[in-house]
Amino acid sequence: MLSQDNELIALIAEGSAENAILTVLMEHDGLKYKKENIFQGEIIRCRNGKEFARRFLNKSINRKVKVYRILDSRNERFRLPLAYKSKVSEVINLYTRPEIEILHIINNDDYQRYKKQAHIKPSIYAKEHYKDLQNIKSYNENYEFWDRNYNRLIRSLKLYKKYSNNKEQCIADILSN
Repeated sequence: MLSQDNELIALIAEGSAENAILTVLMEHDGLKYKKENIFQGEIIRCRNGKEFARRFLNKSINRKVKVYRILDSRNERFRLPLAYKSKVSEVINLYTRPEIEILHIINNDDYQRYKKQAHIKPSIYAKEHYKDLQNIKSYNENYEFWDRNYNRLIRSLKLYKKYSNNKEQCIADILSN
């Protein structure tokens, strides 16, 4: 087993909001991994295992890559071609169910009220209830909001972990504290 410092960490974001949140965490040193160990120094937006291997693993890499996929679907598969599996130490899914916008609901202390209307997607609920979040799926809106409210982001991620009350890993599992 390789130590954390010997592995490269690939952070794969499902969408723009996830990308923005991970970027904020990386820039604020909020992840348990050092910036120099983040694969290519950035968040990757490539959800397909074959495409990820072709674009990112098809080069000389002298360290194994641990892949974290931030996504909301349990059904999405990430299949690496056999020729590239030796370059990857493991693939870990970090879930944000039902979708990443649940963090805005938690941030506004509305989680219990939202649960009573759980048939509504968090993005729709947030648009209806938080007028300052009309473009809630955009990278820029999420980046600016969470960058300004970094401590609230950490609090929301930790509360999400507590509220999700299941064995699935989530972003809180890769926070530095």
